[in-house]
Amino acid sequence: MIGFIVSYEVISRYIFNSPTIWVSEISQFLQIWATYLALTYSFHTKDLIRITFIYDRLGENGQKFLDLLSFLFIIFFSSFVVYYGWEIAYDSFKVGRTSSTILDLPSFLTEVAIPLCFGLLLLRVLAETIKYLLDFFKK
Repeated sequence: MIGFIVSYEVISRYIFNSPTIWVSEISQFLQIWATYLALTYSFHTKDLIRITFIYDRLGENGQKFLDLLSFLFIIFFSSFVVYYGWEIAYDSFKVGRTSSTILDLPSFLTEVAIPLCFGLLLLRVLAETIKYLLDFFKK
């Protein structure tokens, strides 16, 4: 979608000599949402950054311990971001803060992406943590 609207802008600007006023802001808006939505997907596909040099040398129990430790860190950090992110987005909504561009979009539309997507990540990590703990206590 972002590629399509940016391509439209390029064609409009350089071929028809008629630039748009909305493409830049909308593409930034979509990029913000896409970036934060990718958080949960990257966790789901196990594409998060990890130091494999150490991780691969550990046994199964060591790897599970490091996984649980990273889950706890993600839970703590995500909780922090969700709490304070909602405060910031709600404040923007309450005072009616808008972007400083011609479109004058409400700021909370982009700000709410952060706590919402970190909330999704938090739910996914909590589910994975419970699964890991249930597997651990079954043995």
